[in-house]
Amino acid sequence: MFHLTIQLPQGERTVEVAPDVTARLLTDVLRGLQLPLNTRCGQRGLCNGCMVEFVQGRLQHAATGAVLAAAGTPVTIRGCEVRTPATGSAVIHIPSRSLLAHQPQVVTSFRLNVPRAHDPVWQQLTLSTADLDPRRAWEDALRAAVATRLECTLPLDVEPELDGRATSPDGIYRLALEHQGDRRVLSASHVAEPAHGAAIDIGTTTVVVMIVELTTGRVVSSASALNAQTRMGDNVLTRINVCMQAPRFVSRMQHAIVRGTLMPLLTEALAAADLTPEHLACLVVAGNTTMLHLLHGVDPTSMGVAPFTPVFLDHRIIDARELRLRVRRGRVLPDGQDDSAPADDPEPAERRRLPLHTLPGAAAYVGADITAGVLATGMAYRDDTTLLVDLGTNGELVLAHQRQLFGCATAAGPAFEGAGLTYGVRAGQGAISHVRLEPGELAIHTEVIGDVPPNGLCGTAYIDFVAQARQVGLITPTARFNGHDVPGIIRHPDHGWAFVVVPDAVPRPLLITEADMASLLQAKAAIAAGVTCLLRRAGVAAADVAAVFLAGGFGFHMRVDSLLGCGMLPGFQPEQIQLMGNTSLAGAYLALLDSSILREMRHVTQRMEIVELNLEPDFEATYIEQLSLP
Repeated sequence: MFHLTIQLPQGERTVEVAPDVTARLLTDVLRGLQLPLNTRCGQRGLCNGCMVEFVQGRLQHAATGAVLAAAGTPVTIRGCEVRTPATGSAVIHIPSRSLLAHQPQVVTSFRLNVPRAHDPVWQQLTLSTADLDPRRAWEDALRAAVATRLECTLPLDVEPELDGRATSPDGIYRLALEHQGDRRVLSASHVAEPAHGAAIDIGTTTVVVMIVELTTGRVVSSASALNAQTRMGDNVLTRINVCMQAPRFVSRMQHAIVRGTLMPLLTEALAAADLTPEHLACLVVAGNTTMLHLLHGVDPTSMGVAPFTPVFLDHRIIDARELRLRVRRGRVLPDGQDDSAPADDPEPAERRRLPLHTLPGAAAYVGADITAGVLATGMAYRDDTTLLVDLGTNGELVLAHQRQLFGCATAAGPAFEGAGLTYGVRAGQGAISHVRLEPGELAIHTEVIGDVPPNGLCGTAYIDFVAQARQVGLITPTARFNGHDVPGIIRHPDHGWAFVVVPDAVPRPLLITEADMASLLQAKAAIAAGVTCLLRRAGVAAADVAAVFLAGGFGFHMRVDSLLGCGMLPGFQPEQIQLMGNTSLAGAYLALLDSSILREMRHVTQRMEIVELNLEPDFEATYIEQLSLP
């Protein structure tokens, strides 16, 4: 027998491992003992979810058979890379963050397909002088006490101002443990308990802020709004061109996202959770590469001309105050007001560091929002062929095939989010989310968000209409009405031929026009052509794809039959589609609560091959082919 002693947060346990079990990995042995580790990569050594501390005895490296020994000094190992010998003994310590803490689940507007450890990018610790070994130098004693509290050893820097007597006259040390790249930094903390973080998705059209309790992972509130940059351009290329023509617009764009969008949303979300700015400890932001450049006030114009080179793609950590992002208690400074002068009575939240992390991206047009999606869907860890389709203003695609990742982007435009359509609105109170056409009399039924009169149509409702109108013969393959003497079709003086969806809406009837449908066809053709070219590049057919992860803010509520009925995913079947929702926000949420995700996102960016669709010889012809309905 092999004797395995397991040190856990709740105590110690010793078990005997039978000889017929020794061929199995340590992760398998522990799973059999009802102690499953976080093996989100499928035990392939690709993540650090199953890290344990090897304290004493002997283990065996699974791949080489080499004997691993420890004699009291903990050695950090991956549980999926070692196995237990036939005889002997070993002592291991399992940190709480390595235990399987999270199964795939639905969280508000997204679904997670991966488990996570619990190791937030910002943690609050309280130690007393009794926790410090008086035989050690103060800094070393502090490091040792933190390691004991976290149940593992981390690379740890102690900020110089953390002096024992000056910081803690009452004998209590209130500390912040902050993730900074590959190291952790210990500093003084002024965050009110319980500490919260914000996961943020900065989309080209829509921005979402989610407030999360860091100790539990519980989502306490969220808020969303139109990106204030849209008044200077409704897509990425337009905003880049505006900055190219007038460099002063870089700072104006930054002002629009920071002061005009994030500050009001953070204030709204904190107030909704009955929290103050003093509870906010850190921010994690995902978004496409252009949005993150403009957030940091970095000129994005190098991405507007070949070879489309971004200034940065890496994980960045700054103090939010550098962006002049001031979160106030229940109020927001008026847009445009200069707050560079110190306030008469600055709030505590304004006097401390507020770390802001922006996630890493892969390329100019395959940004952090997509690497976040690759992690949240779990496709980074699967061996079969999978496809990520992010339906937003910029249609990004990632194909995983034979352990390779192929990524590309195609300009879908804002139509999927309702922007630019005659009566298009974002999902919210009063928005028509779905429509259903009854054949025969062409009776139309609508679903409205909230118990209020309808005020517009979401992108999902437009997709429903186009797919069903084609199915019942109301429109042609080019989305023109197939005759004008059908009940419901009118000639509008401003919008041309249109179908009346809600005739008694106030202040005017709600219509779907031929121009609206043309915009949707262009958006769906861009996605369909990108998917077709990506599959062709990898040498696979739609039938070879095990799962299609449909991402995007409105994708969570999309009807699969409408999606396929309009031809957006040619050749795919309903059983292949998984609706994932806002995977960009999901990745920010994961990184907020599991700092190892940051390292894994960096690995994803290094693995991904970027496919430039404009250089694909048949992309244009494929796009033209897809400008019609099935």
